[in-house]
Amino acid sequence: MADTQIYTIAEDCTLPSRGLIYSSPINPDLKLRSMSVMEEMKRLSATETPYKVMCDIIEDCIVGDKPALSVYDMCLGDYQYLLVKLRTVTYGADYKMSVRCPVCGGVSEIICSLDDLAVIEYDESVKDLKQIHLPVCDKDIELKFQTPRILDDIAKRKREIMKASPELLVDPGFALTLQAMIRSVDGKVMNPAALENFVNKMKMRDANLLMQRAVKLNESVGLNTDFVTKCKHCEAEIPTTFRITGEFFGPTAD
Repeated sequence: MADTQIYTIAEDCTLPSRGLIYSSPINPDLKLRSMSVMEEMKRLSATETPYKVMCDIIEDCIVGDKPALSVYDMCLGDYQYLLVKLRTVTYGADYKMSVRCPVCGGVSEIICSLDDLAVIEYDESVKDLKQIHLPVCDKDIELKFQTPRILDDIAKRKREIMKASPELLVDPGFALTLQAMIRSVDGKVMNPAALENFVNKMKMRDANLLMQRAVKLNESVGLNTDFVTKCKHCEAEIPTTFRITGEFFGPTAD
């Protein structure tokens, strides 16, 4: 009952995954209300787990029954979709961006509609993307969808490593990201120490293939952020990509 008293706008939405990519299917249909000052204060608070904060805000803004899975453990495609929906239900779909024309070099201020971003829904072909054979080490890898929790965990683990070994001359983030992508190797789930050793010994040809396939997997569900706009100076078509700036949660007034 409390929710119905504090929100002014609400919108029905359906997760791009349709709830079918998780170990137990979930109801993909939910309703999001607009953010309040309380949620904005939470968003602006200092934190070492920014994804958790945003996931908590999204869940706070869900009206009625919550999904049978935390937003923090949803795939990045579902999370990004809900994040954009939260923005549109709070501030509207119009989004100001600056784009540079590759033809004349001029910078155009444009307004795109977030509602026009195409939704990429789950289909059975996604299952094929989860499997990849690495030719150098001759191993079959099963990948997993990345989640907001995994991204926070990678950042936390990186901080811990850098703090414990300040003399370290390499960035551990790349190896930690590769480890987080792997569900199993030749059908077996490795313990963390064995997985770390496996990744650290991996040849870059395999690592590159693994990284590119993981990107395809994570982009196979969610929003297509690519679109085409027109240069205001020479009218050439400009392919560009939606990106989050200060306009996302603080749109400027005309």
